[in-house]
Amino acid sequence: MTTNGSTRMPTLGIGPMSKNAVDAAVELARDRGRRIMLIPSRRQVESAELGGGYVERWSTAQFAEYVRGRDEAGLLLLCRDHGGPWQHPGERAGNYSEDQAMAASLASFRADIEAGFDLLHIDTCLDLDGAAALDRAIDRLVKLYGECHEAARELGREVRFEIGFEDQGVDTNDPAEFRDQVTEVCSRLAAGGLPAPAFVVAQTGTKVLETENTGALLTAPSAVGFAVAQLARVCEEVGSSLKAHNADYLTADSLRRLMQRGVAAVNVAPEFGVVETRALLALLDELGLAAERDEFLRLAHDSGSWRKWLKPGTAATDHERAVIAGHYVFATDEFRELKDRIARQAPDVDHRLRAAIYDAQLHYLVHTTTADAIPAPVLAESVRTA
Repeated sequence: MTTNGSTRMPTLGIGPMSKNAVDAAVELARDRGRRIMLIPSRRQVESAELGGGYVERWSTAQFAEYVRGRDEAGLLLLCRDHGGPWQHPGERAGNYSEDQAMAASLASFRADIEAGFDLLHIDTCLDLDGAAALDRAIDRLVKLYGECHEAARELGREVRFEIGFEDQGVDTNDPAEFRDQVTEVCSRLAAGGLPAPAFVVAQTGTKVLETENTGALLTAPSAVGFAVAQLARVCEEVGSSLKAHNADYLTADSLRRLMQRGVAAVNVAPEFGVVETRALLALLDELGLAAERDEFLRLAHDSGSWRKWLKPGTAATDHERAVIAGHYVFATDEFRELKDRIARQAPDVDHRLRAAIYDAQLHYLVHTTTADAIPAPVLAESVRTA
């Protein structure tokens, strides 16, 4: 399937949860000869002027420079995930008005375009105090889409778009309602002389909470598959493709079911942060570094970054909450000092962490790509050997 009138887009979006996650994705794309989307949210990577993000303390420009400097084959696409008003925590903390939040999100998108991003996900599902009303979300989406398209034209850049205007839930969209919504948006875009989006995000029965997928795909796979096929047809009718978010913690069978029903690409992010955290804890246990292990768990738990991922009425322990939040502290001064101490006992620490992440990413690349497009399994020697 082609999207936005030209080249087929990759099937997998990987969240750059850490420097090691980025490096693993570079290795994976190179080893497999496959294109992969890197999908930083505004919380993860943001322009310095707008407060930055938590991943490696990279600004948008620094992140792009780092990736381009290592991706010699040009296989990684830089794709903004969840760009839009109130998508950066500073905008809610600062009690931004609609005008302020829209201006900040446009400034963020402009920084993406200047840095050479390939795809912009315009997500207008939020308001200052919660979820945005659908009509307001659509109005804001169309406005930002046009402004970003014009900014790209002025800068001589070619950029594609992904659109979404609902927060992720456990069920699927009603196909008839989805058709009405997507048709309205794409008709308004076309009336403004704007291209169709490469991807439309829908509710596909996938929802991450804590360290599992709680979506209906796992409990009612046949019903979800039937609905997803209809959602995919709607996207095709408007010249776009269906994308599934929150595809973390899915089995090979679940991934294949989504792809067979017409999903063109999936996003996976928090799982890779949890994989790295668990790999680090296993290494600390292996080395008998109990004090360092406890210090890391304390840093992660005290960050509070696990709160957004908890199930209602959760029974998650403090340890489990720390595992959810581990990757949020990787770029802090406290963790960097701790990691320096760990590296004195395990100089290959980053090799080992990247190997664990690589394996997790490989699972998704293999099972979101047709069998005839996948070469025989290849091990990345640079991440698997110290």
